[in-house]
Amino acid sequence: MQRTCVGCRSVGPAEELVRLVVGPEGEVVVDLAGGAFGRGAWVHTRPECIQKAAPAGLSRSLKCEVRASADTVIETLRAAAVRRTRGLLVAARRTRTLEAGASAVEEAVRERRAELLLVATDARASADFAWLQPLIASGQALAFGNKTTFAEWLGRPETALVAITDARIARHAKQAILWTMLEGPRAETSGARLRTSSEAG
Repeated sequence: MQRTCVGCRSVGPAEELVRLVVGPEGEVVVDLAGGAFGRGAWVHTRPECIQKAAPAGLSRSLKCEVRASADTVIETLRAAAVRRTRGLLVAARRTRTLEAGASAVEEAVRERRAELLLVATDARASADFAWLQPLIASGQALAFGNKTTFAEWLGRPETALVAITDARIARHAKQAILWTMLEGPRAETSGARLRTSSEAG
């Protein structure tokens, strides 16, 4: 399904854009699931597109007053992406497609079951594992959150490494995590903070 970005006006696949819904007071809600009720428009998750979309592009497209600035939209998107990542990790745990802890994750990597690895940003020792370095370099492992975040989300002791073994969940989780990397105000939810993969060590 193709959508038109209200920022750059180009057409692209829906999975490359996010839906923004404008409320009655001109506030903007990020609808990552694409099904929220309200007047909405689509935008690429690129700072330059969001800058053009908020508020001018959205106001023009939806023919209503939009008060949210681009920085506010980016901050809202980042926070929504953190919440979505949490939901995906919980779903992976529930469906038994998540491994946690260095030994379990290393085994999943060795057996080629790991679709995506998450490395806590305070996992200094774990980031030194030789088998992990190529995965960080290739983007299959991302630095995200911290050990306390994973403990809270997964209901287990502090955890430095997590692997998702379901390809669909891993794809959506990676997309959500990359959304939290957007330039703009930092979004921190449940103690989660994302940096680039090169900062994992």
